[in-house]
Amino acid sequence: MARYKHMDIGNGQGMFLTVNLEDQLLPGTFEKMLSDLIGTKIDISEFDNNYNNDETGAKAISPAVLIKLIIYGYSRGHKSSRKISELCRNNIIAKALSEGTEPHWTTIADFISSNSEIFQEIFVEVLAYCNELGLIGGETFAIDGCRIPSNASKELSGTKAELEKKVKAYRKMAEKHIAKHKRQDELGEVNKEVEHKFIERQKKLNIQISKISDFLTNMKIKEGRCLKELKSNVTDNESALMKSSSGYIQGYIGLAVSDDRDQIIVSAEAVGSATENEYFPQMLDETLSNIDEVEVQAPQGKKRTMMGDAHYFTEDNLRACEDRGIEAIIPDSQAKRRLGKDKEELYDVSDFKYNQEGNYYECPNGKKLEYKRSLVLPGNRDGKQYRANVKDCSVCPLKARCIKSRKKTNKSNNGKMLLITKSNEAGSLCRAMREKLKTEEYQDKYGYRMQIIEPVFANITYCKGLNRFSLRGKRKVNGQWLLYCIVHNLGKCLKGYNMVMGYT
Repeated sequence: MARYKHMDIGNGQGMFLTVNLEDQLLPGTFEKMLSDLIGTKIDISEFDNNYNNDETGAKAISPAVLIKLIIYGYSRGHKSSRKISELCRNNIIAKALSEGTEPHWTTIADFISSNSEIFQEIFVEVLAYCNELGLIGGETFAIDGCRIPSNASKELSGTKAELEKKVKAYRKMAEKHIAKHKRQDELGEVNKEVEHKFIERQKKLNIQISKISDFLTNMKIKEGRCLKELKSNVTDNESALMKSSSGYIQGYIGLAVSDDRDQIIVSAEAVGSATENEYFPQMLDETLSNIDEVEVQAPQGKKRTMMGDAHYFTEDNLRACEDRGIEAIIPDSQAKRRLGKDKEELYDVSDFKYNQEGNYYECPNGKKLEYKRSLVLPGNRDGKQYRANVKDCSVCPLKARCIKSRKKTNKSNNGKMLLITKSNEAGSLCRAMREKLKTEEYQDKYGYRMQIIEPVFANITYCKGLNRFSLRGKRKVNGQWLLYCIVHNLGKCLKGYNMVMGYT
């Protein structure tokens, strides 16, 4: 019978191998690019200011090692500092990037949570390298936000009155729990197991009571745009309760502005707000500042264009674009509803003529819409209501293009109503934008918005696994969001880097 060399790999006996760590980073790979760029093309010397061990103190893990490990870990879908630390022990590529060191997970966590401002500088450094590779067009941009849960308890959100009610409920639960335990003790039903459960349960209730009570002591009421009290959060008061595609979450909106050429993120910030339109001018300024800093060439003979969805459709945001010499393409929330069943265009406010002397509007059929009243709308916006006579509308041949019928009865019992606000009165930028987006040219342009910005969020959330921020506080969360945006941009650089290095 033939005999073969055999080694029992299941006996737990290890092997001593000679490993050249540098050889583990293969040309053409993301990790090879990462190793070559950090510290050379991407300057990280700013981290040196964090250390004060020039003459005394223990040697620190190099910032270059930490930033490489974190970016590599995030690119592999590991957002946990513990998981990234484990990579250094059981992943040869991570071991090569860490130069044979094994940073503790607390070192990695502290590095991520305490360097948000420097991550912004690294973001710009990466952006400069993207521009060097010709990945930024600098002409058309799209902005949007991604709602992501944070390390905060949704159950511990509420107004001051709601939180006071909640702490009373916890106190009542604690009292009932003690009373129940006393009854069990009198009946002789208490043993070691019951006593242990009672102590643990009471400890948890006391922690919740103490946590909410301490928060209420120093609580500052947050007011919304309508001067209505917003819900605060006990665990992370800089986060916000917001509606997402999967229901209500407690978290942050990761804002990003993407360039149209290769979906490079040119500006990014995480904000703790349920709405994102108020941050549009700020993101616009950051975008212009970043592309100017990395010397992106302006388009010859053309205006730069910023696209956004209906969330950003406000007079102030359109004014911000006009003041900065940027063309905005932002539809209003009713843009898709202006088409009837047969794709026939419905009448808009612009189709009604205003008579200033009589203070009334004239409809396309020549009938009057009389002034009825003034209103105060959400957001402290002023509005004026005009309404037509129901008899005029009931026999109007243009009714199908003017009044939406009720779904069940297919009838309308009221005359046409116009609500005139700052955004749709004559001469406003919002009204001009509505007219612009009625043209086929701008409808085609806006049709490209989704393919500019949506792949960015798909890559970060689905491919890279960012389904929850692991930190608390806007500054720390913003740092983590910037790191993921850096990972996205570096991934876009790989092809260009390989061409420059001759790997492809």
